[in-house]
Amino acid sequence: MNTRFLFPHRYKALGWVLFAAGVVLGVLYLHFQLEPAVLTWQLPAWLRLDPLLGNADTRSRHNFLPELSGLLCIAGALLAACSRERAEDEFIMRLRLESLLWALYVNYALLALALVLTYDWLFFDLMVYSMFTPLVLFLLRFHYVLYRASRAARYAE
Repeated sequence: MNTRFLFPHRYKALGWVLFAAGVVLGVLYLHFQLEPAVLTWQLPAWLRLDPLLGNADTRSRHNFLPELSGLLCIAGALLAACSRERAEDEFIMRLRLESLLWALYVNYALLALALVLTYDWLFFDLMVYSMFTPLVLFLLRFHYVLYRASRAARYAE
């Protein structure tokens, strides 16, 4: 079956590696306050708020580990989710579509709960995580249902 907009199957493994690296770096940053010096840079003048606030002499430095972690997670999850399977057929395409729709429904249900039940910085943290949840939920459900279907096919034989 000819599928448009999907990456070749060989990119799936690269996607999982990038996603895992992004998750590990994110956990190291969030829970262990890792800030490698190689990723701490002077911000360009047009990105600094200090001159606007009246502190023109202040030098702004920023560690880009959270941004790197987020980019690795997004790129890796997209490659893992949008790569062809070895045997891409109508069943896989239907399963892919159903899993994507299910992931969107669950994501927005969780987002609605977060809107009602959380406030301040906890809400902001949940919004940051909600950037990644549709892809993660899609990957979890797609591979779980694919695993169940392959197990049922082996059991039927």
